[in-house]
Amino acid sequence: MFNSFYIQRLEFQSFMKKFKNYSISEITELISKEDINEFSKFCHDDVDESELLSQLEKEIITDKFAEKTVLGIDIYHYSQYKPLEQSLIPVLYNLIYDKACEMCLSDSSYIFQHYNSKETFSKLFINTGDGGFQIFDTPIHATAFAVNFQMIVRYYNSYRYFPKLRKIIGPLSLRYAMTHDKIYKLDKNYFGPAIINNARVLIKDSLNRFLLDQNTYNWFLYQINGIENIQFVSIDQLKELATFADYKKVDGDNHIYVDSKGFDFEKFISCDIQKIGNILAKKTNLTIYNLHIQYKGFLGNGKYKTVISLGNLNTSGIS
Repeated sequence: MFNSFYIQRLEFQSFMKKFKNYSISEITELISKEDINEFSKFCHDDVDESELLSQLEKEIITDKFAEKTVLGIDIYHYSQYKPLEQSLIPVLYNLIYDKACEMCLSDSSYIFQHYNSKETFSKLFINTGDGGFQIFDTPIHATAFAVNFQMIVRYYNSYRYFPKLRKIIGPLSLRYAMTHDKIYKLDKNYFGPAIINNARVLIKDSLNRFLLDQNTYNWFLYQINGIENIQFVSIDQLKELATFADYKKVDGDNHIYVDSKGFDFEKFISCDIQKIGNILAKKTNLTIYNLHIQYKGFLGNGKYKTVISLGNLNTSGIS
């Protein structure tokens, strides 16, 4: 008898909202049992699919897919680099990625208190070679990660981080996208509209911006009265949100949270959001917003202060 598909928390992140986790072999077994699974010389266009559809709808309950935020990062014009540089860019990306994860764990420990190590991030990362898609619980997490990531890119581009590699590869230009929607798992792989839409938004950009979809815009609007207010968010305010209800605020020996470790929202100098409008991506209409952030951060254990921009204010160039 066919067993129900199992639902489980990710073993490495019991804190995260449940993923719907399906087994491809079990789905295949169900389909093979109910459908004609051998080649036939006859056309079966009059087949009755209602029984199979009914069983699939009972097992694959799309309304229970987890809502997640996806941060897409793409290295612009990767294909235009020379072969040696192309081969080195995934290595460089990994160096930057590892450092960004380290910064999230050390400098933003309240936001990322449920992440035990870099491996926690990497298990929720879909690598594309010239970037990838990082899965988070909320847009707050994704924004904090993007700021940390961009700070490291700035130090690399200005010959302050791996300067020899910088001379070999050249500067990096990045485009970012943030989407919020449903995600599920098939075996060890992630799927869902949050990932699909993110890829569609990224590919539409040609000016290295930070683009958001309507769901992400709405999340910020409903939770903190709009993303423009992110610079005024306090840890106490975050605690009032359902997503952060079980987060711990501990001062002292545990150091889960001290004032300098909560991700410093007050270091946002500016945050501008502009509605670009609707775009058509593979027959899907998406409402897109353009985000521009300026942030004053510190690297090197607080010794090196810098101001970085994430995204830009140009709203043209989207088709």
